[in-house]
Amino acid sequence: MVRKFLKFALAFILFVILGTVTHELGHLVVAELLGYKTTLHYGSINYDSSKLNNELDSIYIQNKNEIEAGQYFEEKELFERKLEKLNYDSFLVTLGGPLQTILTGIIGLLLISTRSKKVKKSGFSLIDWISVFLSLFWLREIYVLFHSFLYEMVFKEGNYFGGDERYISEYFDLHPSVVPISLALTGVAVATYILFYYIPKKYQSVFIISGCVGGIVGIAVWYFLLGPILLP
Repeated sequence: MVRKFLKFALAFILFVILGTVTHELGHLVVAELLGYKTTLHYGSINYDSSKLNNELDSIYIQNKNEIEAGQYFEEKELFERKLEKLNYDSFLVTLGGPLQTILTGIIGLLLISTRSKKVKKSGFSLIDWISVFLSLFWLREIYVLFHSFLYEMVFKEGNYFGGDERYISEYFDLHPSVVPISLALTGVAVATYILFYYIPKKYQSVFIISGCVGGIVGIAVWYFLLGPILLP
């Protein structure tokens, strides 16, 4: 059982790191497709929107009084179009990370659904464990909500909801909680199904314990040790 714990814990550590990097790559790919120069870091990306910002600043400086007063000016339509593009591109880049994570989780669930009959006949194989860990990318949505609540309880910044999910909610003029809670609840449903209806009962307890330990260690290893060195 100790050997199983170590194997599962190591797998969780690796998938935490993989999940974090691929999440950021989701942001990066969208930014690249939109034509921005990007830089990948261990827990974020940067994309260069300075050209568009400079164009907006130039128009704003020349028409500051009219813009602040809500009056017509010659370049108003151009200004609004560029501002809309800046906001829309920011939304798309923000969406890219969660979308990548969710799609990976869905792929895992699809693999599980196609192999469930084989599992009942011949037991778990390597591809089945891989499908489990891919589907558990949904755990990120639970982590984001939990982390946001914990962060607010400690630092008291006035919002219990954070991450990309909060900004997606706000883009659609929804309460900041709508997307984070909806995705976290979906994550709970997926995790419950995987843990109690798919993973063999003899592995369930050790899998849960190793998941908690491996998840925490994976976050610590990536964010405080390896990440800053490999992708500063």
